[in-house]
Amino acid sequence: MSEQVTWQEKVAAVGWPFWAGVVFFFWVIIGLVWLIEYVGNWLIDENQLPVKEIVVHGTQNYVVKKDVINALESQMQQSFFTLDVNQAQLHLESLAWVYSASVRKEWPNRLKIYLTEQKPVAHWNGDFFINEFGDVFQAEQDRLLQPLSWLYGPEGDEKSALNTYTQLAELMKLYDIDMTELSLSERHALSITLANGVKLRLGREDWLNRSKRFLQHYQMLMQKHELAYVDLRYDTGFAIGVKHENNK
Repeated sequence: MSEQVTWQEKVAAVGWPFWAGVVFFFWVIIGLVWLIEYVGNWLIDENQLPVKEIVVHGTQNYVVKKDVINALESQMQQSFFTLDVNQAQLHLESLAWVYSASVRKEWPNRLKIYLTEQKPVAHWNGDFFINEFGDVFQAEQDRLLQPLSWLYGPEGDEKSALNTYTQLAELMKLYDIDMTELSLSERHALSITLANGVKLRLGREDWLNRSKRFLQHYQMLMQKHELAYVDLRYDTGFAIGVKHENNK
């Protein structure tokens, strides 16, 4: 007849070393959980791992250091590990003079930024600029490095106006003539103003050939008249308007 083993006897049979191991394992788990929580809190504490250095690369003609610092102010309240470089990039690209930005972290406390600035080619409709890609943006006009021509036209015609301006400016340069203004009407009639104040009315069609027609007679016209405008909206020839004529 087998003897019945009591619960107490089973516990006694296991022995104290086993239970000591269980207790030790239990405290190890508690210690690990506490350590993980402590390290996690330490990593997100900006006072423990702050971003101490910002390095900016790329041409900086229009963007100043203060712009970058202000744009990243909210990000700089975070630690090095919790700082979101994608958010930092969005904040930088919201700056008026920034075309694009890339941001990356560099251990242990550096933020490296590469900026591509907007490159204004001309003013657009008074309050805006147009860049080399025909994109319109608004920015502080007092940061311009040099005077720009003024382009005017209907909304949505920015790229067409820029393309026309570029072609005409290159043509005028062959004759050492500068343009200061180009205007497209709602019906896409084109007129330009030269640096000497003379306005050319080119109409909606064949404006390149009409400009060449004017340039063939430019020197002669300037010698004989004080021009106000030249109307080239004819199949052949042109009409002129003068500021005043010498009475002889």
